[in-house]
Amino acid sequence: MTTADMTSSARGGSSAELWRGVTSCAPVLFGTIPYALVLGAQAAQKGLSVVEVPLMTGLNFAGGSEFAAIQLWTSPPHILLIVAITFLVNSRHLLMGAALAPFLRELPRRKVFPALFLMCDESWALGLADARRRFEAGIFPAFSLRYYLGAALAMYVTWVVFTTTGALLGPLLGDVQA
Repeated sequence: MTTADMTSSARGGSSAELWRGVTSCAPVLFGTIPYALVLGAQAAQKGLSVVEVPLMTGLNFAGGSEFAAIQLWTSPPHILLIVAITFLVNSRHLLMGAALAPFLRELPRRKVFPALFLMCDESWALGLADARRRFEAGIFPAFSLRYYLGAALAMYVTWVVFTTTGALLGPLLGDVQA
C-alpha cells in the first residue's frame, strides 16, 4: 500500500480503515483455515464438545497453546500442566506487546486491553508493519487501531468459526492423529 493510499484511507473514516485491515489479512486467513479445522477435529476427538471448542478458542485465542493443550488433554485433564504450557507458549506475547507499546501509548487503556486480547502473531505482524509504514510516511497517529481491529477481528472470527467447523467434522474424519 502506498503512502497516498494510507493517507486517503486514514481520512476515509473508520469503515475504510477496518476494511483495509480485513483485506490485508485475507491471504493469511486462507492459510489459517486448515490449522483451525485440524485443531477443532483434534479437540472433538479428545472429547471436547462442539460448544466447548469455540469457548476454548474464543477465550484463549492462541493457536499454539491450544494445540499444546489438546495434545496434553486427558480425562481428567492435568490442569496445572496445561496452564503452565499455555503460559510458556504464550509468553512470546509479552515481547510482541512490548514491540507495539511505543505505538499504543497514545491510546486509552480501555482500547488497548481489548486490542491486546485480540493480538495473535498475524494481527501483531500486520499492525506493527502498518504502524511503521505510517510512521515513516509521517502519518500520525502511526498506529491505526481500526486497521488493526479489522485484521485482528477477521483472524479471531475465522479461527473460532473454523475450529468449531473442525469440531463438527472431526467425528466424521476418523483418527486425525494418523
